[in-house]
Amino acid sequence: MEEKDFYQTLIQRYLDKQLTDDELEVFIDLTRSGKLDAQFDAVMDRELNSIVSADLKQPKTRKLWFPLAAAASILLIVTAGTFFLFLQKNNAVVNQDIDPGSYKAVLTLADGRKIALTDATNGKLAMQAGIEITKTADGQLIYQVKEAEQKTANATLFNTISTPRGGQYQINLPDGTKIWLNSESKLKYPASFANLKQRKVELIGEAYFEVAKNKALPFLVLSKQQEVEVLGTHFNINSYDNELVVKTTLLEGSVWVRTTNNASVNKVIKPGEQSVLRSGQLLVNTVNTESEIAWKEGIFNFEDENIQSIMRKLERWYDIDVTYKGAITTTTFGGKISIHRPLSKALKLLESTGDVHFKIEGRRITVMQ
Repeated sequence: MEEKDFYQTLIQRYLDKQLTDDELEVFIDLTRSGKLDAQFDAVMDRELNSIVSADLKQPKTRKLWFPLAAAASILLIVTAGTFFLFLQKNNAVVNQDIDPGSYKAVLTLADGRKIALTDATNGKLAMQAGIEITKTADGQLIYQVKEAEQKTANATLFNTISTPRGGQYQINLPDGTKIWLNSESKLKYPASFANLKQRKVELIGEAYFEVAKNKALPFLVLSKQQEVEVLGTHFNINSYDNELVVKTTLLEGSVWVRTTNNASVNKVIKPGEQSVLRSGQLLVNTVNTESEIAWKEGIFNFEDENIQSIMRKLERWYDIDVTYKGAITTTTFGGKISIHRPLSKALKLLESTGDVHFKIEGRRITVMQ
């Protein structure tokens, strides 16, 4: 298959939600590099033709355009107060840009020493409890047990990794567990799980976990007002202090969610389900897991979200301060946009609806109708 045909097939499979995990990784890398830009037209023209044909029967539908990736953009269709977005090429002019976030974090060792991972040299950073800590160029912090020193591991030593606004980072723990930490988040964890009866970490903010299986050593995540227990599974926890609810979304395996204030309030959730903790009550819903972990894949994926929810996400990723002037629109929005694009792309997209406008003063954004 020729390269351009492969690219078009990859794009079409993404739109049809048929990508395998390996294909999705390739798709994300190609999108970030801009190599897919020239191939968006052919695939999107086919999508657009079918959309336009359907729209001819709905004269009250408004259509608006705005860029998504380097040469791709989003078509918005307004139906019943919700904006649905589709991809298409467009070259809109960007007036003001605030750069997106990147791999940024600070590691605090058990002795209190802080290491700014953004500035640290790639390679070995430190030794803690018989564990070698190294940093890679692609935003990973890796903990590896040194066999000769494993018996000396001290389980009382805790490390903490914190991401600022506009930062993300991946941590690979010594048991093989992988954790992706979203912006403005913090994770506290033992430098080693040796001689422990459980693998317990503490989370503030949002993180995606791929927990290494170990039936003899349960993995626990303590976050805002809840505790999640697993043996080995893939799940996402959103527990920001400025969000009204704590969301735990399961992709693989099973997890047990219980509240810290009342152990009798607990749920076991299955793949495709999400527990929502609000005011001490724990509910379980079926959700689109792709939307919930889109941030890990480099995408904002909004599904019927109000403007305040969207702006909180933009605030954390672009390191901006958001205020509101006058009435706040009740319109909900849906769609996707790359987190690797400047802030102006997302703001212009929202402004194109006519229901919201923005005043930009440095890093302060005022939201108006």
